Amino acid sequence: MSVEIERKFLIQLPDLEKIAALPGCRVRRIVQTYLEKIPGKKVQRRVRKIREGGRVEYVFTKKEDLSGISRLENEWVISKEEYDAYLTEAVSRLEKTRYAFPWAGHVMEIDVYPYEIGGDGLVGRAILEVELGEEGEAFEVPDFLTVERELTGTKEFSNSKMAKRL
Repeated sequence: MSVEIERKFLIQLPDLEKIAALPGCRVRRIVQTYLEKIPGKKVQRRVRKIREGGRVEYVFTKKEDLSGISRLENEWVISKEEYDAYLTEAVSRLEKTRYAFPWAGHVMEIDVYPYEIGGDGLVGRAILEVELGEEGEAFEVPDFLTVERELTGTKEFSNSKMAKRL
């Protein structure tokens, strides 16, 4: 189990062809399904189907909040059969395309959603995430991205909350 420390920002939708052409950029199509809560536990569970090029991977994840910026995270690759079995526990899901590229010692992840989510104004916008080694760690947002506002700790823009609004 590891600690996930991430900052999140609402950005204007960049030129995705230029982003995809950046050195080391990975483009993944993700179907993210949230599972039923376990009674008495404050743990979020989800499964993902991740398509990159011709390859498909299935991943199970458990997360538990520590603070607005940090969470305990445990994830592992599962089989398609296990993924299909977990889908019987689905409560919500969303789809996104993730553009991930190295930038100034970090990996920038831009999530683009193929629909407006509950009137939240994501049309023409995307969400930028950057994972950090510690909460106060400095990082540089690329100058070709336009940040509208920080979303770190804003529950309404968490993927699980957005999935429920679909």
